[in-house]
Amino acid sequence: MAFLNKIISDYKFIEFINEGGFGAVYKAEKNGHLYAIKVFREAYVLREFRKHGDNSRIKREIEIMKSVSHPSIVKYVDDFVYDEKEEGGKNYCLVMEFINGKNLRQLLNENGKFNEESALDIFCKILDGVNYLHNLRGDGDDAGIIHRDLKPENILIMSDGEIKIVDFGLSKIIDFTSITSTGEVFGTGPYMSPEQIMDSKHIDKRSDYYTLGVILYEMLTEVLPYDFQVLPELLEKIKNDPAIPPRRRESQISNHIENVILKLLEKNPYQRYSKVQDIFDSIKISFEPTKKKYDLSPKFILRLYDDKSVLEQYTGKHPDFGFVEFPANLENHQKGLKKIIQENSNIKIIVDPATIRLAYDTYTDTKGLCELPYAPQDYSVITPNYLRDYKKQQEYVKQVIDKEVELQANTLLTPFHYTHNSSVVYTPTSNPIAEWFDLDCKLIKESIDYRNSKYPSKAIYAGVCIKADSLKDEGNRRHLLNTFSSFDCDGFMIYADCIDNETGEIILYHYFKFLHDLQRWTERPVLAGRVNIGLGLGLISFGLAGFTSGTARFESFYEDLYKDRKDAYNMGVKYYFPELLSTVYIKRKEPIRFEEIAKVLGTCNCIFCKGKSTVEIIKDQNTKLHFLECTIQEIGEIKNLGVKDRMVSYLSRIKKAQENYAKLKMVFKPEEYMFLSKWKKFFTKLNEEYNV
Repeated sequence: MAFLNKIISDYKFIEFINEGGFGAVYKAEKNGHLYAIKVFREAYVLREFRKHGDNSRIKREIEIMKSVSHPSIVKYVDDFVYDEKEEGGKNYCLVMEFINGKNLRQLLNENGKFNEESALDIFCKILDGVNYLHNLRGDGDDAGIIHRDLKPENILIMSDGEIKIVDFGLSKIIDFTSITSTGEVFGTGPYMSPEQIMDSKHIDKRSDYYTLGVILYEMLTEVLPYDFQVLPELLEKIKNDPAIPPRRRESQISNHIENVILKLLEKNPYQRYSKVQDIFDSIKISFEPTKKKYDLSPKFILRLYDDKSVLEQYTGKHPDFGFVEFPANLENHQKGLKKIIQENSNIKIIVDPATIRLAYDTYTDTKGLCELPYAPQDYSVITPNYLRDYKKQQEYVKQVIDKEVELQANTLLTPFHYTHNSSVVYTPTSNPIAEWFDLDCKLIKESIDYRNSKYPSKAIYAGVCIKADSLKDEGNRRHLLNTFSSFDCDGFMIYADCIDNETGEIILYHYFKFLHDLQRWTERPVLAGRVNIGLGLGLISFGLAGFTSGTARFESFYEDLYKDRKDAYNMGVKYYFPELLSTVYIKRKEPIRFEEIAKVLGTCNCIFCKGKSTVEIIKDQNTKLHFLECTIQEIGEIKNLGVKDRMVSYLSRIKKAQENYAKLKMVFKPEEYMFLSKWKKFFTKLNEEYNV
């Protein structure tokens, strides 16, 4: 504070503002106007100037700084040298306009992180100013001014929201290596680019781009891109470690803004943006928010496999057949089936990208999976680490979505994996479930962004695969709802392990509640992936938009489907009995069970069973046709009921099914249909809670 209350070159130093590593800033007054004056000692001037007494060059650099004129950059208006022995020798003084405002650091300390809109408003003004500095002197090798010391302390924000960048150009005259002992490096360390740490003299404007990425990261999260305890640890991480994705710190950050930040924080300058305009263009990617009205009416989505002749025959009688789920790995091995669904305009296609299977080493045993363009080609499996880099994530998403479009999907499905993958080795320092969940959320956002840019007319559903047991915890369930509801997708496909007739009523209750709440609060369709017909009918009666199932198969998802290398040989078929709300296993060569049930319940009168013998009815193709006929008819009946009547009707069907099972004591033991009692309990509870 040695200059306080002095008059030097007609400037009266009236207030001390702050002090940095190489000088101090004072508030001064001259001719009734206020100024800020930065004072730095000659000892901090670059050695080459001190050694050769090249004051003319210092003056030239200062004149260039004074020539800067931009609304987002503080104006240098004057300079002078103050040389008095009692003040420690020669001091250089830079006079600038006085800004009545706070710096960005003060605002972060006082108010915390910015929302995305406010942060980007300030950030774009900073960008504009930096762009001006970089292009100040044309396009030569020595073009422009690289700031080198951008940080929140050097960005002033006025009451009207405008900003001023300060301390630009000082790198041309200040020797920063001479002030490391003062502690200044600790302030600038977090904002230094990797190349600035390794060779501060030979950097270009892309070093400033890195620093801008740190600043935007901090504005949106309040923290830095790396966790560290001491400066050397931080510097090593800046040089070698990938930045912690900002969405892990703040989940509300837009995906494309996260990608902007990660690109700015690339280790190598060539991997960052090449010019400010490219940063602007990336930031301004936006899509008009529209309030869509989604179809939430009950629907059944048939999961296909080896169903060419079945679908051919069924659509011959019902040409308006609705929705199918086609696994991408069947493309080259079920060409006839693919042709049928692609040529029938009444069939709406969802493509299962089969990405879930690529996380297990057994995928290499399935040729169709290995043929997928996004399957690893080096005997790797998909893991969070395999897709750690955001550029690799984007390429993965692009290949998945492009393949779905190539297969003529009407609705796109984001790549997804089972978040509770049990083949992953747990270590004391890792949480694979959190890593898988984080990855799949990132892939959902990447998929939505890619859809928006490449296929804006296509609907896209978020694919999710979780362990049903995890939904029992209210905090976890709330976290999932908060996360999934933030996605700007058109619907959700939820797979849960393991939902079937053996699942306890507590898990079923929380599973159904989760699906219902997700649809209720997003007002977008939620589809339950791979559930059996009885539960599926309950779900849509409860208000869910739909469910997927095969033709009396693929009735549940469980992880062992993808971990087991062996295919079980099936000696029988499953036949759907609507009166029992369930499919029943029937031996092909000994259909006694079917005949005993038929004696009590009667034979089916659908167009595919009526008038046929038992042998014909239980043929594999006929059981599938029968299943489709009954399922589509039942869903039509549910649609025709009033919303409040649907659950009443379904609960009535459960009661009737219990009575029918009781009549079949010679066929079924009581424990074989205990699932109906569970269903009745939790559906009744849900009905009371939601007053469906």
